[in-house]
Amino acid sequence: MTSKVLPSQTGTHGAALPSGALPDAEVSAAMEQLYDHYFACHDYERRYPQPNQATLDFLMDQGADGAQQILDFGCGNGRYALALLQSTSALLTGCDISEAALAEFSSHLDQARWGARTRLIHGPASALEGRGHYDLILLLFGVLSHVGARSARLETLRQLRALMEPGGKLLLTVPSQWRRRPLELMGAALDRWRGRAHGVRTEPGNILFRRRLGGEWHQFFYHLYTVRRLREELQASGFEMTLIEAESVLPEWLITQHPWIGAVDAGLTRFLPAFLGYGMRAVAVPV
Repeated sequence: MTSKVLPSQTGTHGAALPSGALPDAEVSAAMEQLYDHYFACHDYERRYPQPNQATLDFLMDQGADGAQQILDFGCGNGRYALALLQSTSALLTGCDISEAALAEFSSHLDQARWGARTRLIHGPASALEGRGHYDLILLLFGVLSHVGARSARLETLRQLRALMEPGGKLLLTVPSQWRRRPLELMGAALDRWRGRAHGVRTEPGNILFRRRLGGEWHQFFYHLYTVRRLREELQASGFEMTLIEAESVLPEWLITQHPWIGAVDAGLTRFLPAFLGYGMRAVAVPV
C-alpha cells in the first residue's frame, strides 16, 4: 500500500460559491475549489494546527485502537489520520475532494514511516467503490455538513454504508444547530417564511456563511444538525445511532491552538448535553 493520491473517476472542478442561491449540483464542485484554496493558502493549518485531543481519545475508545482498516472520509491534510497512524497499526485510507489537502497530507507522510500503511484517494464517496471495505469509517469535523442538501448527504452515507465490514462502526462529528451561526440560520428561516429561499437554502438547517481565506472573503455551505435530524438521516441510510455526545464547549480552533484550553474544555464537556455542544460526536452501526 502506498501514499499515492489516486484520482477519482468523477472528480469535478467549479467556481466558488455564488453570493445568491446555490443549486444542489454546484455544492460539491464549489466546496472542492474553496478547500483547495483553504489548504493552499495554509489558513487551515494555522487555524487548526492539531487534532482535538478529546475527539482523538473518543476515536480510540470507540475502536480505532483495534481497527484493521480505517477510512477517513474528508481526511483533509490528515489532522486526525496522522495521529491514528502514529497510535495504531491500522491500514488507513484517506479520501477528500481537495487535491491541495491531499498533497499536504502526502507531504507529511513523506517525512514519516507511515506511507506503507496509507492510501490517499481524491474524490467523493463514489470514488471509493471497488477499492476495499473498512471496519471503521470516520466522518469528522463536520465533513457531512459540507456535502450538500439532504439527498446528497443520504447518498454519501449510503455509499459509505456499502463499504463497511460486518460489525463495523461509523464515527462522525457534526455542528450543532443550537450553537452555530445563529444569524445565518435566522436569515435562512426568514427567507423561507417569505418564500425567498432558493436552492439549498430551502432546507431547514442549511446555511451559507462567509470566512476570510488568504485575505479574501469566501462563502461556504454548511448544514447544521439537531440530534433528531442526525438520527433520522442515519436511519434513512441504513445505520442505527448508538451514542451521541457533545464534542466541545468552545470552538475547535481555540481548543486546537491552545491545548491547555482543550484540556479544560474536555472536562467541562462531560457535563454538557449533546445538543448544546459546539459540535456533536456520534457512533452509528450498520443495520
